[in-house]
Amino acid sequence: MRWLEPKSHDQYKIREISDSLRIPPLISSILFDRGYTTRDEIKKFLYPSLSDLSDPFLLPGLERAVMRILTALKNREKIVLYGDYDVDGLSGTALLFLVLSRLGAELSYYIPNRQIEGYGLSISGIKKAKEENATLLITIDCGITNRNEVKYASSLGIDTIITDHHEPYGELPEAYAIINPKLPGAQPSCFHLAGVGVAFKLAQGLTRAIGLDDEEIYQHLDLVALGTVADIVPIVNENRILTKFGLRALERTSKPGLRALMQKAHIWGEEIATWKIVFILAPRLNSTGRMSEPRASFELLTTFDTAKAEQYADFLENENRRRKQLDEDTFRDAVEKIESNPKFGEEKIIIIHDANWHIGVIGIVASRIVEKYFKPTVLITTKTGIGKGSGRSVPGFHLLKAINSCGDYLIKFGGHKQAAGISIYPEKIDQFRRAMLEYAETFLPDSTLVPSLKIDALITPDDLNIELLEWLELFSPYGPENMRVVFLIENAPIIGEPQILKQEHIKFRIKSSKRAFDVIGFNMKEKLQTLVSQAPVHIAFIVEKNEWYYGMPDIELKLKDIKFGDWRKE
Repeated sequence: MRWLEPKSHDQYKIREISDSLRIPPLISSILFDRGYTTRDEIKKFLYPSLSDLSDPFLLPGLERAVMRILTALKNREKIVLYGDYDVDGLSGTALLFLVLSRLGAELSYYIPNRQIEGYGLSISGIKKAKEENATLLITIDCGITNRNEVKYASSLGIDTIITDHHEPYGELPEAYAIINPKLPGAQPSCFHLAGVGVAFKLAQGLTRAIGLDDEEIYQHLDLVALGTVADIVPIVNENRILTKFGLRALERTSKPGLRALMQKAHIWGEEIATWKIVFILAPRLNSTGRMSEPRASFELLTTFDTAKAEQYADFLENENRRRKQLDEDTFRDAVEKIESNPKFGEEKIIIIHDANWHIGVIGIVASRIVEKYFKPTVLITTKTGIGKGSGRSVPGFHLLKAINSCGDYLIKFGGHKQAAGISIYPEKIDQFRRAMLEYAETFLPDSTLVPSLKIDALITPDDLNIELLEWLELFSPYGPENMRVVFLIENAPIIGEPQILKQEHIKFRIKSSKRAFDVIGFNMKEKLQTLVSQAPVHIAFIVEKNEWYYGMPDIELKLKDIKFGDWRKE
């Protein structure tokens, strides 16, 4: 793993801003390195406010969408919400469902079946809307590439409002209105909004248009944080504000389903950090769409019935257990296929397929494959006769652009820089694979396939204290483009004998001039022998709050990596 040092910055300017804001120069320096270089930028980062959110009507298409919804409300038209089956789509659909229901809308919802319909707007979903006499269909977290489907809806007399955040490719659908922060004219602060963030903007514009206070929709910030964090979008700009306040709303949510889900997961009453959404709540909510029908997850998010909330939470727990087992089986099978390929070491992209893989877990497994081999990965299942694929990438390689360059071999595709989905005829898989490998030879340099660790600051043990921890807590919530602050101590003064914990982890101590600190390295037992025998030792770590220590909060260091000798020459 390469270590990337922080850049050098204007120390006079850093000191000037530190003095004016009364913050430590170390904190200012870290923020400078992350691109926050003015007094206003730093102040808004450390102390975000909901008042910093941009006017929703600055999003192109939003005003037109709001006026169409108001007409539908006035004329008692039937509105169908068509949401994606992942947590982002589910939470965005739930938010609009709750807001529009509160406004008295004639309303229903449709979440497609991942295994049968796949991602995006489907003809079967549109037919269902027509059967319900709907005249307005609103997509959430999908629709930006569904030109034919939108045209079909129009032919049935159904207007379509698209709310999406996926990257548009080619000609846009002829929808009544399109709200997508990645379209020209959208304000930069909204560029990274998740699907639920776009839905929130629409709801905010709608409530303002009828004269309601923003507090009417702030009660749903718990859903916004849920979908934003689960979709692994950058936690910067407006996403950071929505997530910061959304996490606090989630901790005290009055939604029976979310409370029941957190109780089942044993995190109700705790502080909710982003990792608890990613690793605890999101997998449970995603499990229904992966394993069966996503309806239960949507109903859990919107029910006001405590007994039903308990039932849905139990169902999600069971589905998630089934998903975990399938995940493990598929991962083992995928690793066997990869390592039996004699050309694996030469190929820059992993593309494998199987007729028995469950479509609901291939995305999760693709992420695990990337983590294990650090190569862009696309897994394809042909279980239903048509190939369904899910891909994940590494930093620095735009997966969707790569897939788009091979689009002639695909039925359809969509997604982001780091994650994408495809549909493909089985007989085209080998051609698609060869085309992707050729693209990688040109656009995926070897250096991109080496994992790196960004160092935020070089410090000494004497810089470690509770005050530093308190300042670092202002950096949360964490996520892409706002990761935990990584420190480096060179020539770390280790004291005592390093230990092995639970056969997998290591623990040792370093000392400052006043005290000692525990350092924990998870799954780093292979470093023990070198740690004991070599010097100097350099440690890269994050600072975390420890359990209460003799009645006082304490800190411990979570190891990210260790290097020995002259690490800059590696």
